Amino acid sequence: MDDTDIPAHIRSIRELDLSRDLLTEPLSGSWFRLGAWTGAAQRDAGGVEGVVERQTLLIAPGDFFHLFYHLDSVGNVLSGVGKPGGSIIENDAPGEADRYRYFASHQFQIPFTYTTAEPLVWVRDAATGAQFVINPDLWLFFELEERAAGKGIWSDPRRGIDVVVRRTLDEDNLEVVDIRVDYLRKYLQARQRALLVGHYRHLLLHDPSEAAVGAFVDEDVTLGAPDQGVKAYMQNWGPRQDIPGEGTFLQRRLHLWYQIAPAPIDIRDPWREEPPFDPYTFVFPTAAGPVAPARWTDVAEDPDRAFVGECDYMTRIWFQQDVLSKYEGASGFDVADNGSVSCRHYWGLVRSTSRLGNELLATAIGDFAQGVPFEEWPHWRQYAVPPPTQETADALRQEGTVPDAVSSLADTLQGLNVALASLSQSLGIESPQPLWRGSLDSLAGRQMKWVYPDAADDEEFLKRATLASTLVIESLTPKAIRSVLATMGAGLHMASAAPDRPLGSRNLLQRLVLICALIWNLRPSIGAIPAMVREAEGMTEDAYEPDLRAELRDRYAQVQRMFAPMAFLYDLRTHGGIAHAPNMGGVSTAARELGLPTRGWHRTDYLGLLARVQGSVEAMAAHLVSAAQTVVDGLPTDDG
Repeated sequence: MDDTDIPAHIRSIRELDLSRDLLTEPLSGSWFRLGAWTGAAQRDAGGVEGVVERQTLLIAPGDFFHLFYHLDSVGNVLSGVGKPGGSIIENDAPGEADRYRYFASHQFQIPFTYTTAEPLVWVRDAATGAQFVINPDLWLFFELEERAAGKGIWSDPRRGIDVVVRRTLDEDNLEVVDIRVDYLRKYLQARQRALLVGHYRHLLLHDPSEAAVGAFVDEDVTLGAPDQGVKAYMQNWGPRQDIPGEGTFLQRRLHLWYQIAPAPIDIRDPWREEPPFDPYTFVFPTAAGPVAPARWTDVAEDPDRAFVGECDYMTRIWFQQDVLSKYEGASGFDVADNGSVSCRHYWGLVRSTSRLGNELLATAIGDFAQGVPFEEWPHWRQYAVPPPTQETADALRQEGTVPDAVSSLADTLQGLNVALASLSQSLGIESPQPLWRGSLDSLAGRQMKWVYPDAADDEEFLKRATLASTLVIESLTPKAIRSVLATMGAGLHMASAAPDRPLGSRNLLQRLVLICALIWNLRPSIGAIPAMVREAEGMTEDAYEPDLRAELRDRYAQVQRMFAPMAFLYDLRTHGGIAHAPNMGGVSTAARELGLPTRGWHRTDYLGLLARVQGSVEAMAAHLVSAAQTVVDGLPTDDG
């Protein structure tokens, strides 16, 4: 059906023009509407009241030709769709009994025909209103997963995208079910069934103008033909005044039927995956020139064509690491530290894959061809780059990768646990608790490893540093530190300036490291430690000889410098948090005190911050281990 098939009077009144329904190509966009249902008719400011209803069924590809003359009112034809039940088939032949026939919910006998259709999306009346039912075969075929029970969103775990979506529009008055067009095409092809669409829309124009009444033609119109695969039955009524309280109105009803035929299938190999591109010319740059990786896949061979380019299976192809951003954090996907990508048990690029610094990713072209599904290839080609020169490769290797830096920091924090356990055991504490309970599998740990674009702005640095603060500081266990401090004296877990205020995890750890520095360097008795801590922190005067007082305060200053990276992470949470507008002045001050630029941060600053934090943690662990050994070697007794 095209524009010339539609009578002029059907398009003469703008408010009642339904030509868009008639002329829209069904599969022209990315999504196709399988179902629609208006809850209640609502009148807009222009006096137009509209209702839309759509349900879809599967039929044999040749059935539409025979159904054409039986497809009239959509509501009448589909009144029993999706409803299980039975009927008695009377037999007029002498001596023959009547027969009973049952129709399951997935079977629908189209009235007055021999066609048994299979509903794909239909409306079920419920106490809370009409609800759509989606044939389970649709999402079972694609192995889709519903995001959350009852939410009506089914996604493809292989690609991390939504495929079938049930939602409400128009202020919850219109319920719809949409499916991605490429999935619908594939489903119809696999089933070798045509999709029969029953689409109804009516428009009422209240208080029409004289011009509208004059242009309106009160007659029914039927368009389409059996061989066109479409039938439009249009009812035009008006002007009407037969509904009390509604005044005068014009009404147009469209009953639109059309089919979407399935694509042919290769009966010799029906499950072959056909790529959404020409596999012979889809190429990646290699050292040997452009090469088509599809030569190492199971594609239908054309004896008259040759794949572009030639190279070895293990020839490296290169990508910008930004290609991984699509999969980082996506449900069902895992991106390893070396850049390997896997989607559960469905697919994975896990062989021969490696990062080159923080800019490039490399893998063997054959491994790519066999590991990544065709649907993902266009995404990867967007980030494909020619092989780097040796000079460029050497320069990129100079910068350690972000995932390695984060993993190294986590290993050092685990080392802090070992150091505290050693100190606890030296003090006679049994079954000490871990000091750091963080994990790289946490949200902070995973996101800290994500690709950090070199052109990212300051917000990216603030986000990453805040995540680092979460991973490091928020994962410290205050109780573990307090249990150790309790063996060295009362009140050591309290702030010196305000005895009624317990110290937080960072200051508790700083207090513990200070005590370890005193034990390691000065070997005091356990009972002398609380007083020495107060002197070192400047809370007392003239309690010690000047040279000892100077040494104590020098040790405290050294520990404060050691904790400078931790202080920066803490200050960042105060001044540059993700959930509120950052105080750039406070952030700049904190950065300057750590030796970082005050703004204009880049990936190198993030890596530098991680290195400083790691160095700080290593120094803390060293102090704890040294103090533990000093305790084991023996400290003076309080009475001696």
